[in-house]
Amino acid sequence: MSAEDIARQEDIHEEHYLDHEEILDEYRRRQMIEHLTGPMVSLFLHAVVVVACAVLMVGREVNLDEGVEFDTKELEVKPLDPETMEELDEIEEEVIEEIVPTVEKPTITPQQMDMETPDFSDANAVAEMELDFTMDIKMTTSPITLPGLYSSRTKEGREKALRTYGGPGAAASERAVLKALRWLQEHQEEDGSWSPRSNPEAMSGMALLAFLAHGETPSSEEFGATVQRGIQWLANRMLNKKGLESKGYSHGIATYALCEAYALTKIPFVKPAMEKGLERMISGQQPKGGFDYNYAKGKRWDLSVAAWQLQAMKAGYAAGATTPGLEDAMEKGINYLKNVAYANGKFGYTKAGVGSPAMQGAGTLCLQLLGAGKSTEAKSCVDGFLAAYEPDWETGGKHASYNWYYCTQAIFHGGSRDFKRWNASFAPMLIKHQQNDGHWVNPGVEPGNLGNYAPFKATALNALSLQVYYRYLPTYKVSATQSAAKTEDVFGFEGEEF
Repeated sequence: MSAEDIARQEDIHEEHYLDHEEILDEYRRRQMIEHLTGPMVSLFLHAVVVVACAVLMVGREVNLDEGVEFDTKELEVKPLDPETMEELDEIEEEVIEEIVPTVEKPTITPQQMDMETPDFSDANAVAEMELDFTMDIKMTTSPITLPGLYSSRTKEGREKALRTYGGPGAAASERAVLKALRWLQEHQEEDGSWSPRSNPEAMSGMALLAFLAHGETPSSEEFGATVQRGIQWLANRMLNKKGLESKGYSHGIATYALCEAYALTKIPFVKPAMEKGLERMISGQQPKGGFDYNYAKGKRWDLSVAAWQLQAMKAGYAAGATTPGLEDAMEKGINYLKNVAYANGKFGYTKAGVGSPAMQGAGTLCLQLLGAGKSTEAKSCVDGFLAAYEPDWETGGKHASYNWYYCTQAIFHGGSRDFKRWNASFAPMLIKHQQNDGHWVNPGVEPGNLGNYAPFKATALNALSLQVYYRYLPTYKVSATQSAAKTEDVFGFEGEEF
């Protein structure tokens, strides 16, 4: 091969070498581009996002001083369905029944102790009254499972009692009670009282008793606010008004209502009002166990006044009151009824054996409440006078509701046979004469003739009479000791109105 051929071969190899180098350089460039494409795209997108955020954040300056309006709406809390509530109530009652034994005088369990407060001075109690006590109500679920005296006031208890004792007219009777309670609710004053121009303490106490007898408390759906205002007004009145202490009727009825209110709710600051009422009664009781107007200690005694004191004492005892001398006062009350007010088969108003139908019922009922319902005096009145007494609207008179309030209860607790006879005529008669709006006026009473409190008294007392089936259990027993212890106006309101 010539030198020229060799040179030409070397030129060809060099060209091929250069071609390969160019190809490799191009390959490396493309590889680099492919590897950098992803990061560059990502970097670009991130840059776009950053720029966009900066644009959004750089806007017009927000004036922090400008008012901002908010439209707030209260979330509706839907109640549990009735079946679930009933199941929860049953579970609660079963648990409480295991803890709280059924005793005649309620024993406050550890569950209740955290709701109690130390004894208040009057000053502290008054200051406490200025507060809204809905907090206390929320703390108080079921203070006791309503043992003994109040166990039939629950919804289930009322229904069972109406079936057992109410007879065929039970449904109509309960409708009449609800109409009466709604009328009382509509006619309550804004401050929580009733009958502001005439005897408001007594009328407010009677009205409140009617709601409590139906098992209504401040937590009740329909009547809760009414009961709450009534309790608060009455407690304030008891603690702040010394004049209430001197009026036997008003003081007794008001204390009675406060005792039941405390028993059913255990609202702490109701206790000092209840205790103050009971203390005044005990100090105002006569040596032989009776009572008189203004708690006088003279020779005169008055069964009509005494009956409210004795009912209140039993209610306080059932509420767990620890007022010194309470049990002794109840013992003295039994002695007064049996040995002072009773003679010849009848109880007297201010003289033994001489009294109206109301006094026969009052004396008998108080003995039943105090644990002496099987005594000779109580039994003889039930089997004698009360067994023959017939309720009649036309001849009932202006004090009819008062007579029937006591007689209905005494007959009910005296025996089922007599009560069936009584109730067969009494309940339909009372329901027939109820006004369309729910209130009553006693027979023979002209508008304004008996004072402004007439419809309040008649309505509350007649409602209580129709609630007799479930207001109290039909058996009373205070203690073994008490069970074994041995010029007349027909109504007894001459001299003082209550």
